[in-house]
Amino acid sequence: MKNIIVPVNFSANSNNAALYAADLALAVDADIHLIYVLQLPPTTSEIPMTDYVFDEMQRNGELSLASLSEEIVKRTRLQVKVTSLMEIGSVEPVLEEYCNRLKPFLVVMGATGNTLETTIAGSTTVKAMRRLPYPLLIVPEQAAFHAIKKVVLACELEDIGAGLPVSRSFLSELYQLFGSRFDVITVTGEVQESEAEAVSAFDSWKESIKDILPDVHILRMESIEEGINNYLNRIHADWLMIFPKKHRFFEFHSSRSKKIIKDCPVPVMTLHAIDQ
Repeated sequence: MKNIIVPVNFSANSNNAALYAADLALAVDADIHLIYVLQLPPTTSEIPMTDYVFDEMQRNGELSLASLSEEIVKRTRLQVKVTSLMEIGSVEPVLEEYCNRLKPFLVVMGATGNTLETTIAGSTTVKAMRRLPYPLLIVPEQAAFHAIKKVVLACELEDIGAGLPVSRSFLSELYQLFGSRFDVITVTGEVQESEAEAVSAFDSWKESIKDILPDVHILRMESIEEGINNYLNRIHADWLMIFPKKHRFFEFHSSRSKKIIKDCPVPVMTLHAIDQ
């Protein structure tokens, strides 16, 4: 059984991401695992946290988790198993341990609101995600799940020549689940000498999965963000896939990747480099 982990903080966008994950779980026959990490606010010696305040924070977290779990169960008509967990501590180590234990098919988070605003700013949460070898799906506000028919893989030109940092088995699994088709794009402002060599190397790589991976597209635009978003809108893509950590171009701490994630009209999957 596949596992989908959904870190939540009960903001409107976080709850929407949980519902998106629920619909996705129903489509792929997966279990949903909600996790809420209660981070204690900093206190001073002059204003210590009382037992009452701490107990109220715990109680509110438990009630919110129970309510969201019930909503998911009703939404999926009892067809998706939902478990929930509340932990006290720092998000990064708690989430890392939980993911390592469950080895999820996917981690799903909201794209705006408290969680991702701090994520984009470089919080401990995103630092943990950059280390975890599990796909993270960042869901835009108001996004609704539907079958994933078109996935766009965005990367740099030299990455295409290296064969792309995503396993064939993962792409094949998406193809088996949804009949997904894949486009590979890179955005460049000018003709580069390595272009022909990179495309040739890519053609050799894609031959082994030619039934699911179409041609590479090199887009000539000055703005990389604009080039990606224009392409996504033009072909009505369902997901954008990018590759943080290994590829400096898409690392979370860069202003460029923050803008791509924040402004992207479709869910963004960040996926660490995987051995081919």
